[in-house]
Amino acid sequence: MRRFFITVSMLLAGISVCVAQALPKQKGNASYYHDRFHGHLMANGKPYHRDSMTCAHLRYPLGTWLHVRNLSNGKEVNVQVTDRGPYSRKFVIDLSRAAARELGIIQFGFRRVEITPFNPVRVPYLMEPSSEHPEWDLGFSDDEDALKPYWLDDSLRVTLQRDTTLLHRVKNVRK
Repeated sequence: MRRFFITVSMLLAGISVCVAQALPKQKGNASYYHDRFHGHLMANGKPYHRDSMTCAHLRYPLGTWLHVRNLSNGKEVNVQVTDRGPYSRKFVIDLSRAAARELGIIQFGFRRVEITPFNPVRVPYLMEPSSEHPEWDLGFSDDEDALKPYWLDDSLRVTLQRDTTLLHRVKNVRK
């Protein structure tokens, strides 16, 4: 029984990925959520927040990232599908208030847009700027055989060692 549920869930996940990739660019009218929906639950089970970069779409799977471009002024925004809708033939997507503001739709009520699905690139580690200069010690000892440090870029200094271990110490130095 457990194997059956695992198989079915994997099959559904595969189908949702294929559907997201199979849907081409889409053009149509975009509207945005009214402020009265702020705090109401969406289809993904989380409350809607008007300042989030989310949208509602009928065909794309929940969690899909969409690149939306306003065809009248060329402004672009990336949003995540978190809800279902709109349930009107006049509109293809409902945007959060923040996304609609970025696209310049608020003053008009709706605008014609182009929607393209994409996979966002995630940065695994991003160092925040600070006045401190952290030093990463990799567990090697300082000895006389260490070579002169060299710079990878303007902020990373690497010291090499002559023995079998190449990387001795990496130090973040800001100028």
